[in-house]
Amino acid sequence: MKSSLSLADAPDVLSSTEVQHILGIGRNATYELLASGKLPSIRITPRRIVVSKKALEAFLRLPANDTAPGPREVTDLGVP
Repeated sequence: MKSSLSLADAPDVLSSTEVQHILGIGRNATYELLASGKLPSIRITPRRIVVSKKALEAFLRLPANDTAPGPREVTDLGVP
């Protein structure tokens, strides 16, 4: 993975590592954002959390003190 991934070049679904590189923050800070729900995410498996590009774009537009619910579990992916 490139260490200087930009949001414009990012795929529609991002891993936590990709989010980390785009935001320029560390792994712990990334997981704190995901666990707090400030950055909406979806836990695909017990070890895989993904973030949509739209969610990251919305997060970047939020005021600094905005709060949101925590991450949610995926029960139905809607894939036939």
